[in-house]
Amino acid sequence: MIPNWNKILKEWSYRVGVIKLNNDSHLYHLNKILEERGWPNEIINQFIQSLNEIAPTDMVSNPNPKGRADKVQYQYAKQWMDDNPDAEASDDFKADVGKEKDDTKVEPGVPGQKDKSLKDVKTSESEVYSNSDTGISDEDFSEKGIESNFKNEEDELQESTLDEYFASGKIPKKYQKVITRLMNSKLGKQSITDYMTGVGAGKIQSQAGEILTMASVGMNDEEFDGFMKTLNTQVDKYPKGSKPVVTKDWLESVKHVRTVTKKRYDSQFGKGNWSISNSAWDVPNEFEALGNDDYNANKGFSSDMYVKLEVNGKPVLDEISLKKDSTANIYNGVVTDINDWSDNVPPEADIREYKKGEMERPIEYGSKTKTLKYTSDDLLNENVIKNKNLKNTLNALGVIKGDAKKGYKIEPKAQKIIDKLSSMEVPPPIDKARFKKVMGTGDSTRFKKFMIMHAAVQRANEIANGNDGETESSKFLNNHLGYEKGEDGKFPKGSIKRYQNDTIGFLVEDEQAKEGCLNALAEKLPMKSLLEGEEKMAIGGLSADPKTLKRIFGIDDYKSFKAGLTMKEDDEGNNYLVYESKQPAKNVRIAEVKCRQKGLGYASSVGLEFAIATDFGKELYDANKEEYPPEPEISDKERRKFGVGK
Repeated sequence: MIPNWNKILKEWSYRVGVIKLNNDSHLYHLNKILEERGWPNEIINQFIQSLNEIAPTDMVSNPNPKGRADKVQYQYAKQWMDDNPDAEASDDFKADVGKEKDDTKVEPGVPGQKDKSLKDVKTSESEVYSNSDTGISDEDFSEKGIESNFKNEEDELQESTLDEYFASGKIPKKYQKVITRLMNSKLGKQSITDYMTGVGAGKIQSQAGEILTMASVGMNDEEFDGFMKTLNTQVDKYPKGSKPVVTKDWLESVKHVRTVTKKRYDSQFGKGNWSISNSAWDVPNEFEALGNDDYNANKGFSSDMYVKLEVNGKPVLDEISLKKDSTANIYNGVVTDINDWSDNVPPEADIREYKKGEMERPIEYGSKTKTLKYTSDDLLNENVIKNKNLKNTLNALGVIKGDAKKGYKIEPKAQKIIDKLSSMEVPPPIDKARFKKVMGTGDSTRFKKFMIMHAAVQRANEIANGNDGETESSKFLNNHLGYEKGEDGKFPKGSIKRYQNDTIGFLVEDEQAKEGCLNALAEKLPMKSLLEGEEKMAIGGLSADPKTLKRIFGIDDYKSFKAGLTMKEDDEGNNYLVYESKQPAKNVRIAEVKCRQKGLGYASSVGLEFAIATDFGKELYDANKEEYPPEPEISDKERRKFGVGK
C-alpha cells in the first residue's frame, strides 16, 4: 500500500481545521479514522511517522462546516508537499484562520526562514542523552520473537562490550542497547519500533545504518576504531548464508561517511577550529536536546542525523541526509502522481487515456489474427533471438528464458498457455467470451497479456520461416508496445513506449509538473536545501554540499538549477533528468528516469522511478576529490561503477 499523502492530508485538514501534527489527541483521532479504513497497524504507524517527518508542521484549512472557503491553502514546512503553490483562499477564509496563524509562506532552504541557532545547553547531561531506556524492556524485546543471527547465545554481542564507546555522553545512551539488538538480529519483517519507542517505522537496514553512522560521527578516532573493530568482528561471526540487519556493506559506508564528514568540517571551518559536541538521529527530542526548541519548524528538509559542533567556541548545527551509496532509487512512485503535481496533464501523458487503447488493441488483434501455428524451434530460432525487440518480449512474457552465453529454453508453463492459444482456430475471431471459455479466465489483464503472447509467438513463426515483412502480428506488437520509431523520431502513438516517453517529457515541459517532480524527489535528493546549504548529503563517502555541487553545476542557486533541467534520451532508449547550461557549459545527468510497466502492455499500473545517475555519481566523485583531497573513500563496487581506480 502506497498512501497518497496529499489527498489524505487534504481530507484530514478538512476534518480538524488548524492543527499541530504532534498533538496527541489529533493523532489519536487520525489513528481511529485509518483503522476504520482498514489500514494495518504497521502502515498506520509508518504514515503517522511520515506526517511528523515530511508533512507540514501546521495544516491550514476551513474550520467552518459550511465551507465558506472554496479552496484550501496549506502552509507547508516541506517543499515537496507544496502541490498548490499559487492557491488562494477567499477573504472569509483568510479572516477565519488569520487570527490563528501567520499566513507567511515558509520555503525550505531559503536562508533566514528557519532558526538554525543552538542555545548554549549541556546536551550530554540532558535526560535524552543520559537515559539508557529504549522504551522497550529486554523482556518485551525478547517476546517480539525477532530471530537471532546466532544459535549459541554466548556468540551474541553483549551490551557491556560497547560501554567505552558511549562513555563520552556525546551520543544518546539508549543507542548502546539499540545497536546491540540490531547487531544480533536476523533480517525479517521487524521495524525499528521493535527496538525502541518514540521513532517511526521504515526500512530497518537503512535505519540501522543511519543509527550506526550517527553514533560513529559522535565518537573520537580512538573510540571509532575500537567500535568498528568490535562490530566487524561480530559480523565476521555471522553464520554463512545468514541475513543480518547489519552487513559489511553498511559498516563500510559508515566509515566512509564519517571520513568525508570530517573532511568537510576541516574545509568549512578550518582544521583545528572545530570539535564535535554531540550527534543525534532524526528524532524530535534529540534535535531539541542539542539546543533548538522547535524541531518541526527548524529541522532540515530531509535530514537523517544532526551534529552539534563547537566552532571557535560557539555551538553550530550541521544537518546530514544519509545514503549508503549511489545505487538506491531516489523516488519510487506511479504515473498517477503527476496528477497531484500538475493541473495540465495532456491526453498523451494521461494514464486513463493510455489504458483505453491498451484494451482496444488486443481486442482488435484478436478479431483479425490467424490461427496460431508454431514449433518450439521457431521460438529458439537464431533470427528470432537476434531480433532484440521480439526476444525481449518473449523473455518478459516468460515464454523463453536464458541468455546468449548459456542459451535459451522454452518455459514449460508458457508452453501450456501457447498450446491453448493455438487450439483456437480462426475464424471465428478470438473475442473475450471465447477467450474465457478456452483459457478458463475472463480477467482483462490475462486477456491482454495472452494476446501479446499470441502475437509474439506468431511473429517468431513468421521470422523463423523467412517472413520478416509487415503482418498483423508485427503491426500489433509495434503499435501496442513500441518496437520502431517513425519518421518523427517517436514510437507509435498509443504504444506503451510512446506513453512512457510522453509522460517523461511532460515532467520538464510543464512548470507545475517539474516543480512537483522536484518536490517529490527532494525527500531523498533535496537539491534546493543542498545548493543553499541548509543541509548536506553523504552518499557513502561522497559529500553533496554547496561546494561540491557548485563544482558540478557551476551555479549555487536553486532557481538557476531548476531552469536548466530537461529530459534526455540516450542511444539505448534510457531517459535521464539532465542539467544543462551554456554559461558555464554543463551537461550533467542527475537521475535515470524509469517510467515503466512491469508487464509491458498489460499490467495494471505504470511505475515512475528515479535513480541516481552514474554520471552524477562520477561528477560528485571528481568534485569531492578536488574539494576534499586526496581521494574519496568509496566502496570497490562504487569505484567499478564510476570507473575510477584506488
